[in-house]
Amino acid sequence: MITRISADRMDSNTYLVTEGRSAVIIDAASGSAVLREVREKGLVPEFILLTHEHFDHIWDLEELRKEFSVPVAACRICSERIQDVKTNLSNIADILYYYKTGVVLEGRSKTFTCRPAEIVYEDRYSMEWRGHRFDFQRLPGHSPGSVVITLDGNSCFTGDYLIQGEEEITRLKGGSEEDYQSITRSVLEAIPEGTRIFPGHGDEYIKGQESIGNE
Repeated sequence: MITRISADRMDSNTYLVTEGRSAVIIDAASGSAVLREVREKGLVPEFILLTHEHFDHIWDLEELRKEFSVPVAACRICSERIQDVKTNLSNIADILYYYKTGVVLEGRSKTFTCRPAEIVYEDRYSMEWRGHRFDFQRLPGHSPGSVVITLDGNSCFTGDYLIQGEEEITRLKGGSEEDYQSITRSVLEAIPEGTRIFPGHGDEYIKGQESIGNE
């Protein structure tokens, strides 16, 4: 079972993948809502997986780590970049929030860093969990540490790729249109129709019912 939890800030998604009472958390955008869901359902988180390093997907990573004492899995570049306010973009969070929403926040958001991941891989990684399989592939373009995570070959957690109604964003610091076009675009296009897409923002959908950005 996959449950989407959307954060108020930037509408960033966190996902809970559950098998019985065991759970895997994908991204960490809303710690309080995740804690509430876990407690209400009596879940036991076992891993946290990251799709990329940007602040709005790791806001509450340290809170969740403290609460659950579980390992975090991220590609090496993502793991490195969550440790720096400039590369996780928390130093410009208010600017990006205004750009996305048109709202000027009262006060200034705090910059923050996260500890490195406990499970670190390069470009590809696979993990067996409770009869399921997670496959990770680093796909630069949106950010150097962006990863698409496939679950059981039929569900994809795409981070800030394949968001309904939006083009792929490569203009943020560390982004690369060249990497997106030469490495990542063809991989996203090759995701089979019928695959369930769980993006970092917005609703899930079925591949083939939405077009890929930049087409």
